[in-house]
Amino acid sequence: YALAIARELKLPATDLDSIKRAALLHDVGKIYEEFAPLLRKEGKLTPEEKMTMQTHVTRSAQLVATAARLRGMVEAMIRHHHENFDGSGYPDGLAGEQIPVGARVIMIADTLDAMTTDRPYRNALTLGCAIEELEKYAGRQFDPDLVRLVSKSASIRRLLGAEARPGPSTVSTPRTRPPTWAQRIAR
Repeated sequence: YALAIARELKLPATDLDSIKRAALLHDVGKIYEEFAPLLRKEGKLTPEEKMTMQTHVTRSAQLVATAARLRGMVEAMIRHHHENFDGSGYPDGLAGEQIPVGARVIMIADTLDAMTTDRPYRNALTLGCAIEELEKYAGRQFDPDLVRLVSKSASIRRLLGAEARPGPSTVSTPRTRPPTWAQRIAR
């Protein structure tokens, strides 16, 4: 999703490449052992567990920075992909344009993916419901300009396997997965 959003922004090829790399690696820090039980936990995290989980952004950025070609822009996008547009996010409390555009894109893409995928504690949401959630938090958690772009984006809907924006939002029953790229090519 991140690359599709970035393409719609008509960013230069080098920025697209950096966003693609950062999107693929944004949670790599969760590989560390202390995150395993938190990732498997079905209920809410305790305040202490939340604090531990929030360190994944800095752990991910540090891990990525060990590769020279990923230092700088990719590292910054990974570090800041949980910064909220209103400054209430983490790890540095950046707000608005202080947050790298790639990090703002990844935050929306990651959230869309999380909402439209089945979880142990809930079924996937419909695309319409997911977009309504983005719109609800535009300006607070998400960049409002990017939310508008995503909500109007035919390419995002195609990526999610929906040609048109669904009607009223409801929690869906477990959805069938969109066809893989290989299945699409075989058609």
